[in-house]
Amino acid sequence: MKLEDHPTVKKLLDSALPSVPVMPQALDAASLKQMLLEAGADDVGFVEIDRPELDNQRETILSAFPYTKTLISFVVRMNREAIKTPARSVSNLEFHHTGDQVNDIARTVVRLLEDKGIRAMNPAMGFPMEMGEFPDGDKIWIVSHKPVAVAAGLGMMGIHRNIIHPVFGNFILLGV
Repeated sequence: MKLEDHPTVKKLLDSALPSVPVMPQALDAASLKQMLLEAGADDVGFVEIDRPELDNQRETILSAFPYTKTLISFVVRMNREAIKTPARSVSNLEFHHTGDQVNDIARTVVRLLEDKGIRAMNPAMGFPMEMGEFPDGDKIWIVSHKPVAVAAGLGMMGIHRNIIHPVFGNFILLGV
């Protein structure tokens, strides 16, 4: 009897997770945007890695993920009154829940892309952690979400250094 014919091995092989396809499936911008909206994003935009707006980020992005061709920027809106209130516990809760939602959306989309054979990575929504680069390096993050969002057409940078989305204002968090 061969090992692959053993009932336990057969059962294991039958229940194994599907492997990532070798040939990636082509995606158009509309279907990719729809994928993100279905995952929970409120708005989506795209930025090619060679765009001039990414000149000061390109090296860092490519060192973390050398397969990068396009960045997908997305917005998740926050509940306005929870942010406006002087009650810090309420605002803090809204920021944390929305931040978790941003990370969950990004992780979900990366999984969906990988299932289609497309390499993808989701850097953290916020709270930069690449402190090993500081103070000698000029960045403590993989990607700066705000300039990517502006380049993707998701809003403008306000004088308060937050992105102002044309529909949601600055009651948003960003993901890439």
